[in-house]
Amino acid sequence: MLLLRFIDRTLGLHLGLRARLWRAGGLTFSFMLTFIVGSWVLSWGQTQKVDIGLDFLPFYYGGTCALTGHYEQLYDLSATRAFEIKTGRDAGVKLGTSFGPWWNPPFAAWMFAPLATLPFRPALHLWWTISVISLAISIALMCRMLSGGWKTWLLTAMLIGSSMTAILVFCHGQNAFVSLLLLTATISLWRANQSFWAGVVCGLLFYKPQVGALIAAVLCLCRGRRALMGVALTCVSLLLVNILTMPGTLKEFVFQMPLNLHWMQEESVYRWARHVTFKAFWRKAIQDDAVGVPSPAVMTLWIICEAALLGALLALVVKTRPNAHRASRQDRLIAAAIIAMPLLMPFYFDYDLLLISVGIVVYAADCQRDAACGAPLNAEDRWLFRIFSLLYILPIVMYLIVGMEHTLRWRIHPIVPLLAAAAGLLIRRGLRTAANSATAEMPRSLPTALAA
Repeated sequence: MLLLRFIDRTLGLHLGLRARLWRAGGLTFSFMLTFIVGSWVLSWGQTQKVDIGLDFLPFYYGGTCALTGHYEQLYDLSATRAFEIKTGRDAGVKLGTSFGPWWNPPFAAWMFAPLATLPFRPALHLWWTISVISLAISIALMCRMLSGGWKTWLLTAMLIGSSMTAILVFCHGQNAFVSLLLLTATISLWRANQSFWAGVVCGLLFYKPQVGALIAAVLCLCRGRRALMGVALTCVSLLLVNILTMPGTLKEFVFQMPLNLHWMQEESVYRWARHVTFKAFWRKAIQDDAVGVPSPAVMTLWIICEAALLGALLALVVKTRPNAHRASRQDRLIAAAIIAMPLLMPFYFDYDLLLISVGIVVYAADCQRDAACGAPLNAEDRWLFRIFSLLYILPIVMYLIVGMEHTLRWRIHPIVPLLAAAAGLLIRRGLRTAANSATAEMPRSLPTALAA
């Protein structure tokens, strides 16, 4: 409660919400810019530098396997380790004995085959360029969902671009910017009632199944056979590409990849704090980073949380489906599904939290619609605003101010309860009728500015 009061007072209670968000976003952007420039200046001329973009190494390995025809080695941990250590040594990167396995389906390796024609460093630089372009297009698509003019759009771009999750994605060389583009395009088509094309684009998200599975299921259940046909068309096409160009690798993905995951997470010391799932939350809280299978207590609590949230989300889908073409009903379901997605997956890294920005923008668009109809926000929406503010601020505190190595030792991951609270409030909001949402008088400037 003290932290929430501090946030309210720091942003300025006497100001309108957009002005408060501009103040917070400006302060954060200035802090991030100062930190990045200061770190670069301090490291200038040092012989030992911290390399960034090392998560791109598994993608580079996958692209090389596809390019050279050695796709049977995608899930070979020994071959992966040898390749990444050699590539790192040739590029002047000290990896030690650490390496990153290939976790994606086999066909996803073709995404990185063109990059594998280049040496590692130029390939990483090109990947960063592609990632930044993907982020820019994603932000442009999200801004189109909002009203409020350039002030709201620029604020949205600034908050997303300066978020800690965006910084993590860039520094790790991860693929979340591409996932964000595909998710944003899917939601844009969904909201435009282009069910078939939304399904087609959503199917591409299965290059990373933990991102595509829940969104595809909710889309198909909500929009029916046209969306299902779109998802099926893309998935069948990707399956055929896999069978024709990488024969035998689907069996490796089904049988060998889970064994690799078991070795990484349960036979080695694993950093569960980097995941934002119910499974990781209870595993870290009860067993910390101990080697071994999840305890019965972890499994029980994980199943209870999964069943409760999945049941509530399914109830929202059932209630939304008869009114699937109503914008307000649709947006409430979309926002709830995107915010709940990380919690329900068994494998979801913290940098992929960038994707929840799409859900927050859709929620803001629904708030703007309510405001235009004369419905003010209630106390529930104020709590959502506070939770979203904490989800923006906490990663900065955890990874920059406190330090990643220190936060990884915490037994309780604070992001997971916040996500669960936000998902629960969004589901509850979606289960209400629009007429019942106006229960408390709030300043009319609040929903208009909530776009950020």
